[in-house]
Amino acid sequence: MIQRIQSIWLLLASVAAFMVLRFPFYYTPTPNSLEITGSNSTGTLITLAFSACLSAIAIFLYGNRKLQAKVTIVNFLLSAVIVFLVYRVSNTNPGGGFTLFSIALFAMPIFQILAIVKIYKDEHLVKSADRLR
Repeated sequence: MIQRIQSIWLLLASVAAFMVLRFPFYYTPTPNSLEITGSNSTGTLITLAFSACLSAIAIFLYGNRKLQAKVTIVNFLLSAVIVFLVYRVSNTNPGGGFTLFSIALFAMPIFQILAIVKIYKDEHLVKSADRLR
């Protein structure tokens, strides 16, 4: 399970989603000091928690690579929605900036794409080994 590289990418995506939930990814300076985390908005909270759980669940679907790939693709689309929600929040609060933890927000979809690529490579390897038998 964990020896497969896609499990590592999915684990990193899950950790990144939990980091975005906990740590602020956007701030506005004084006088209206505001730090925005993933738990400030209900929509962002639900999608981030669901994305983190989907990444964690997909790790344990290593026996069924096609289902693992489908779950990871859905999770990638969900991450795109999360990035859109964050973009919308940043536009409604001008004059602020992204924090260091916002890297985790933008790394989530990248980790999921890398996991999808490795899942399909693994599936291709298994199919080629089956042809040799």
